Amino acid sequence: MEKKKYVLGVDGGGTQTTAILVGLDGAVVAEEKSVSTNIQIVGVEKATKTIIKLIFACCKKAGCDINSIKSIVLGLAGAGRLSDKKILLEGLKKSQILLPAVTVENDARIALEAAFASSYGIVLIAGTGSIALSKDEAGKIFRLGGWGRILGDEGSGYTIGLKALNAAIRAYEGRADKTTLLNLALEHFECKSLDDIISKIYTGSADIASFATKVIKASTEFDHVAHNILFNQANELADLVRALISQMHPKRKMPVALMGGLLETENVYSKMVKERIARSLPQIIIQKPKFPAAFGAAIMGLKAFEF
Repeated sequence: MEKKKYVLGVDGGGTQTTAILVGLDGAVVAEEKSVSTNIQIVGVEKATKTIIKLIFACCKKAGCDINSIKSIVLGLAGAGRLSDKKILLEGLKKSQILLPAVTVENDARIALEAAFASSYGIVLIAGTGSIALSKDEAGKIFRLGGWGRILGDEGSGYTIGLKALNAAIRAYEGRADKTTLLNLALEHFECKSLDDIISKIYTGSADIASFATKVIKASTEFDHVAHNILFNQANELADLVRALISQMHPKRKMPVALMGGLLETENVYSKMVKERIARSLPQIIIQKPKFPAAFGAAIMGLKAFEF
């Protein structure tokens, strides 16, 4: 009997990593989740260890060995540049585990394949970070955003969390409107004072992006400061889509899929983003992604090796 063959797709975001093992017929036979594999946040060594653990965990669940995997596609946040991809591949080689052909893409690229099943469209992603990617009818790829939390990531959880903390400090000092954001921050970061929050942030032990959920909560409870932060960041995301449309010059209405932790769930922020896009861009159609992002990586693996 011929040995079954598989491809492995990995979706690595700033918070969580999902790996799926897929048969050549497209059926998912195993799925595993773990921590972030963003090399800009956790480093190459930790990212590669997590990836290898996920590979073996999927193989164990499917009852196969690593030699049955013919292609691995890694779609990772923080691995968009050629130098980043090279560093990650070198890190995997150092593990001394004989892996099949490995392709490294950024997480937006695999999300694009997943959202439209390899067809054309725009994917807008906002989770820990943010980015917009599109493919036109000729297969040309366009990218905007995704420059990281220091130089970009407008509309992301990190930017929302950071601006909310700044607003909380300004209100505390009497330099801006009152807001519930400081009390929410104390609760969220498990601190007793603003000084404790500052210490956690500057020692790197505070997950600023995770605070975005509390900003959304404050907005639903009529905190106008939180509402304004979300509204402005929703505009930033809509601008990414607008700029992509202007570069692509589509001849027909363009589908847009919203992905990432902040946009895939129904909440006041995702609603704002949809409204801003729909009102300013009548030439687009917002639709749900056809597949989860990790399956987009598997699609690329199947296509690359013509299985």
